[in-house]
Amino acid sequence: MIVNRIGIYVYFKQNKFIRQLKRHGHLIYVNKTKKYVLLYVDEADLDKTLGDLGKLKFVTDIVMSEYPNIKREYHTEDKEKEDYRVI
Repeated sequence: MIVNRIGIYVYFKQNKFIRQLKRHGHLIYVNKTKKYVLLYVDEADLDKTLGDLGKLKFVTDIVMSEYPNIKREYHTEDKEKEDYRVI
């Protein structure tokens, strides 16, 4: 069974806290220079995880991924006639 997951970007203060962030979700990517982590979390546990991450002292910011809001279906229409019409 496929579980829907959402990406969360978590910004932190120091790199030594990366291991502690692994407990809250599936760790996908770490950027040590900009100090953020990409975690995937189940949609069912999203509210609980955001609450837990917000309570941590070393977390500076939490940003939700905008991927679910992006339009992924494209339809092909001939827009060229409208673009080159004579006014």
